[in-house]
Amino acid sequence: MGSLHFVLQVQKPGIGVISVSKGAEIGLAMACYLKQVAATVCINGTNAIHEFPLRYKDLVMAPIPSHPERMQVNVEGAVRIRHFKGDPRDERNQHSVLPVEKARGPILFVVGEADECFNSKEYAEQALDQLRRHGKSSGRMLAYPGAGHLLEPHYGPLCYMSWSRGLFLPMLWGGEPEGHAAAQEHSWQEILKFFRQHLVLGRSTL
Repeated sequence: MGSLHFVLQVQKPGIGVISVSKGAEIGLAMACYLKQVAATVCINGTNAIHEFPLRYKDLVMAPIPSHPERMQVNVEGAVRIRHFKGDPRDERNQHSVLPVEKARGPILFVVGEADECFNSKEYAEQALDQLRRHGKSSGRMLAYPGAGHLLEPHYGPLCYMSWSRGLFLPMLWGGEPEGHAAAQEHSWQEILKFFRQHLVLGRSTL
């Protein structure tokens, strides 16, 4: 039995980028430095370079120093790194803050308020404030109470904690089952609307 497939084709110059966690840091950097990026969705990411340098052509951005002493272990034995990263607002770290004002397209920040991995809402607010200071209103934030770090397409189960490479204990991602599920269902529809609004899409069959 045959099946019908749909391919979304971008009909005007530009692509959409969607990414989560460390990937959202990279996705935001793509929006800042790649002219091909026309719309960006950052899910529970940061607004600056952390842990590893960003290298692109002649550009090298040093990361903000981290603070291992701020790592915590919760009562369930999982590592909480919400306060592990250095503060992008510190004057000493300004060289690592991504220039979101250079993005040519709109940016949608999706954050879980019960994120135990990143202080993602604070990072999104800092990026939005940076856009406003440059006279831009191209940023928007969706914040979800009860949602953890790993926000994925709807109907996926909550991943509250799991093993992560390089750690001696499970990583705490956070979230509450009901709030996280509601956030995934609502945010996915909003993400689809965002891309439909800012990317001209054509539908064809294979």
